[in-house]
Amino acid sequence: MDKINVLKEQAASLSLYNTRDSIEDLINQAERDEITYTEFIGKVFSAEIGYRHAKAEARRIKDAGFPYAKLLKDFDLSFCKSITSRQFKQLSELNWIDGGYNLIFSGPPGVGKTHLAIGLGYHACEEGYKVSYTTMQSLVQCIRTEEIDRRSRAKMNRVRKSNLLVIDEVGYLPVNATEGNLFFQLVSELQEQTSIIITTNKGFEEWAEFLNDPALATAILDRLSFRCDRIKMSGKSYRLENRKSFLDAKEEKDGI
Repeated sequence: MDKINVLKEQAASLSLYNTRDSIEDLINQAERDEITYTEFIGKVFSAEIGYRHAKAEARRIKDAGFPYAKLLKDFDLSFCKSITSRQFKQLSELNWIDGGYNLIFSGPPGVGKTHLAIGLGYHACEEGYKVSYTTMQSLVQCIRTEEIDRRSRAKMNRVRKSNLLVIDEVGYLPVNATEGNLFFQLVSELQEQTSIIITTNKGFEEWAEFLNDPALATAILDRLSFRCDRIKMSGKSYRLENRKSFLDAKEEKDGI
């Protein structure tokens, strides 16, 4: 067995898989650049650390359960007038997660609530935070069935271990008394332990209606609002304003 293969086997036995796969390139580059032994070892370690960080980041993003990727850099501040560039920058710095603050984005469909929520969650994953994404409907279903369903239990375990929980579409569907109480228990459990982002089409005054319990709505909002920033997002629907049509595109292509 040649020396390169020996080195690859040794790297694998130490779980240095990036080093195993790139050892030849690292050696060739070191020979070309005529670097010192210290610099060579530094490059090996740096490459391995970078590989592990990237792998961990990809795992956090996958475990978060985002329905699709939405990045902060793609959020159109010129279209959404409800949030200033300064506020956007402050949110992007993620200090509110360290402080245990919650965010509530309220407003009609299409104004950017979900994009901003997922974008912040995705960015948090990149910065090393554990994040969980769920719709309200999916969350309620998991809370109800976690004692009897393995997948629900696994999801709720991830939620409770997360630094940030994103709950999308709160208020779109009514919640019964049992579900409302379970949601209240979860919010109470996560208070000052996990930051929560909520997107909702309901104003605070409407929570009593979709929860069907004014006292419960007050109790939940009291806990969510204790350390919280609420941003009311308004304006035209971005999706409607930027609507794309397959038929229109085809007619244009065909010169009709």
